[in-house]
This record gives sequence, structure tokens and C-alpha cells, in this order.
Amino acid sequence: MTALVAAGVTLGILRLQSRTNPQQVNLRSGVTISEESAVIQVAARAKPAVVSVVTQEQPSVTRGSGFLVTSDGYIVTAVSVISGASKMTVLVTGDANLHVARLVDYDCQTGVAVLKIDQVNGLPTLVFADPTALAQGQVVVAVGGPLDGSAVTPGYVSSLHRPAVVTESGTQRSVEISDTVQTTTAIGAGTAGGPLLNVGGQVVGVAMQSQGSNAPTGFGLNVADIVDDVQQILSTGQVVVSSLGATSTDMTQQAAALAGLPEGSQLITVDKGGPADAAGLQPGDVITQLDDVKLDAAHPLRLLLRSRFRPDQRVAVTYSRAGASTQVQLTLAGQHPVCA
Repeated sequence: MTALVAAGVTLGILRLQSRTNPQQVNLRSGVTISEESAVIQVAARAKPAVVSVVTQEQPSVTRGSGFLVTSDGYIVTAVSVISGASKMTVLVTGDANLHVARLVDYDCQTGVAVLKIDQVNGLPTLVFADPTALAQGQVVVAVGGPLDGSAVTPGYVSSLHRPAVVTESGTQRSVEISDTVQTTTAIGAGTAGGPLLNVGGQVVGVAMQSQGSNAPTGFGLNVADIVDDVQQILSTGQVVVSSLGATSTDMTQQAAALAGLPEGSQLITVDKGGPADAAGLQPGDVITQLDDVKLDAAHPLRLLLRSRFRPDQRVAVTYSRAGASTQVQLTLAGQHPVCA
């Protein structure tokens, strides 16, 4: 009886509270939801420029997406979509023809690839957003190619500058991308390689599937990391990046603290006769700064070498060895990005 009385009293209080709170929810038809409208408009504008990329037809279709960046058929996608493919076929929205695509060039360290289909013109295109405008919490929209019904999946940017592991579809090799845009956007295999768009319809990243049980729903290659690669490929047909002549692994602030090392990039191997070797750098050294730029999650070494420095440029390298910080000068080499 006491429990029933208590329940009755609680219910009475809730009813009293509801009567004294005059707020109402307006559910009339015709109410405009600005965010939803923006997503619909972005999807409608983007769909014609998003393509499907088929890399295997039998025994089952293996496909991803990509997007047109020039009206004569240059397509941006992800290395993981086309890795190991001996043949690539592109389906363009609204076009019944199948287009044979060729790989122009790629950068397996940033995860981006550029394809080309020939004998086309006047195709719709997408443009890149300002890399500095991307912010945690903003709305992003993933759009897939026509083979996936031009699937539209909105979400939010949940985190920036996070490492992520991607499995290349053709080789099943796992590759770590050091700087990604993590999102709540649901991204399937067919949507991977397609654009991640802001509400203005500009590309902020290349959509990718997440890997591992603790990973977020999806993520994207950061436009800040890939735009230079794409511009190089369109201009010269290949990617050439500045290099120290060494391989390294990024040390996040947390990982570095656990290892008792400074945040930066730890050298794994040093090429004999290369710039790092000539400057006296050794495996185990942790590079902490290039010129006046400190290495951190937002400025990992490999991406900093692409965005800030050029081959044959003289640079001051600050590094840590056995707890002591030292600075040396060296001249950067130029090379095609090396796949680990």
C-alpha cells in the first residue's frame, strides 16, 4: 500500500508539473528544420559528381566510390578502394556507359588516389573546402556512388587528427593513416572513397570504413592532408614529397609519456647516404621539431613534410636522443611516397 501511495504521489507531482509548464512542441507540417534541409540540398547537388568504382566483377562485385574533381574525368578516391586491382571500371550517375579507369598516381601514406576516365567532358565536379575551417562537432554528409543507390549518410565530426587503421580491399593489408577525421557517419564498403561534405557541399574528407571494435562508425582522410597530393597529380601526373631519407612512427603525447619520450616522430630506419644519415641521425632518435614547427597530433612528420616543406629545401631538425635535445641542418630529398 505504501508503494502504491508513493507512486500515486509521484504521478500527481508529475501531472502538476506538466500543468504548470505551458511549453508546447509544435508538430505542424511545413515546419522547416534547417539542418535536415541542408543535408538534403547537399546530397542533391553532390550525387551527380559521385561515382562508383568497381575493382572486381566475379565471383562477387567489389566496389567503392569516388568523386569527380575535373569535368574531363579526373576522380579522387581512396587507395584502399583500388589496392590490388588489375582493372577498374567507373559508373557515372546518369550515364549508362561503363568507363574503364586508369590509376594516375597515389599516396599510400595519406591514403588518397587519383583515377582518370577518358573521352568524357562536361561532367559535374566537387570542390575542396578550406582545410582550416573543419571543426569538431560540425555536420558532415557522406554520399556514395550509383551502385549503392547514391546512399546519403549524415553525421558529425567527433574528433580530429586521430590515427586510424584501414584495410586495403585488394590485398587485405592494414595501413595506418596518421591524421583522420573521425565521424559518427555510417560508412559502408560501397561508400568508402566517396566524399565527406560540409553543409556547403564542399569536400572536407574522403570517406573510409572504420576498423576494429573500438573504432567510431566511420572516418575520413583529412582534406588538409590530401589536397596537395591531388593538385600535384593533376598538374604533373605524380606525387613527389620531401623526405628525410628515413622511416618513422608517430609518437602521440600519451604514447610518448608512457615510453618516457618526448612527443614527435621516432626514427625506425635511416637510409644510408640519405639526408638523415648525412646529418648524423640514428634509429631511435625522436624528431620533435622542423624549423619552428613542433610535431604533434595536428602536425605529424609525414604530413608536415608534404604541406610545409619541399624537396631540396634546407631545414633545421630538432631531435631528442637519450634525453638530450639537439638540432642539425639538412637538405630534404624528393621521392615518391613509400608504402610501408
